[in-house]
Amino acid sequence: MKRIVTTSVATAVAVLVLAGCSSGAPDAAEPVDGPISVSLLTTYNGLPFYTAMQCGAEDAADELGGDITISVDGPSRGMNAADQIPVLEGVVNRGPDGIIFVPADPVAMQAPLQSAVNAGIQVVTTDATLDTEIALAQFHGDNEAGGKLAADRLIEVAGDRAGKVLVLDNRPGLPITNERADGFIDALSAADTDLEILEVQYFEDDPTKAATIVQSSLEANPDIVGIFATSEAGATGTVSGLQGTGADDVSVIAYDAGPTLVDALRAGQLDALVAQGSYTQGYDALIALVRSIRGEEKPEQFDNIVDNALVTADNVDDPEIAKLLYPDSCS
Repeated sequence: MKRIVTTSVATAVAVLVLAGCSSGAPDAAEPVDGPISVSLLTTYNGLPFYTAMQCGAEDAADELGGDITISVDGPSRGMNAADQIPVLEGVVNRGPDGIIFVPADPVAMQAPLQSAVNAGIQVVTTDATLDTEIALAQFHGDNEAGGKLAADRLIEVAGDRAGKVLVLDNRPGLPITNERADGFIDALSAADTDLEILEVQYFEDDPTKAATIVQSSLEANPDIVGIFATSEAGATGTVSGLQGTGADDVSVIAYDAGPTLVDALRAGQLDALVAQGSYTQGYDALIALVRSIRGEEKPEQFDNIVDNALVTADNVDDPEIAKLLYPDSCS
C-alpha cells in the first residue's frame, strides 16, 4: 500500500546552528521491516518539475510494494536556504525513515542536512548537489550538458543567419542555472557561426523582469536572432516580452518542460525545451532510498547523472519524451 501526503510548511526565516555534528554519509542503520515514511523535500512547493519527481517516486513505490508513505514538503516560495531550513527542521522533528532532498544551496544546506543524518534519517539528494558527500547518493541532471543541447539546437535553427543571442539567467550564485548558461555559452562560442553572445542578463525568477529585459534588449539590439532562458520564469517572461515587438524571427529555447512551456512550444512561441529527467530522478532516488532503509542494499555509486532531453514540436508527443514533461498532477 502506498500513501501520498502533501505537506506545506512555511515559517519565519531561521538560521540553524549545529555544534559538534559529524560529517559524511550515515553509518549503517537498523533495517526497517514494516511501514516506511519518506519526505520528498524540495526547494519550492507547487513547481511542475517537482510534481514529475513525485510521480517518479510514486511509481517506484508501487513497484517496490509494501506500505510506503511519501510526503511532499517544501517552502511556499524561495529556492533559497533561508526558506528551506525551517522546513527541513520540521521534517527532521517529524522523523521520517528517509528524505529525498533537493538542496537549495550547495553549502548552506550542508549543516542542516547533517542534522537529519545525525538523527538517523537516511537521505538521498536529487536535482541539485551538496559540496560534501553527506547523503547516501545523489541523482541529478548535467546542467552544462543541457545548456549545450540548447546551443546545438539554436545553431541548427539559426542556420547561416548572423546576429546576436541573449542569455537570460536567474541570478548570479545559483549553480543550477549558472551551469546551464555556462554550457550554452561555451558551446555557442566554440561553434563556427556568425552569432554574437550578449552579456548575460538576470531576471531573478521574475517573469515580468524577464519580459522587460527582452524588450529593452531588442530595442538596443534589433538583430537578436536567439534567446536562451535557463528556467521557466525566464521563458514565460520571454514569450510575454516578445509579444507586440514585431520580432517574429527570434528563436527561443528554454530550460524546463512544465505545462505552460509545453503549451508555448505547441503554439510555436518556443522553438525547443530542455527537459530534465525529474521523473527518473524521483524514481531512481526512491528505489535506492527504500532498498537502503530496508537493509537490502546500499546505492552502488554516489553520483548518478540522469540524462536531459531536447523537446521539439516534432517529438513532444513521443511516449518516451512525454514521460519527461512536467505535469500538474500525477493522476
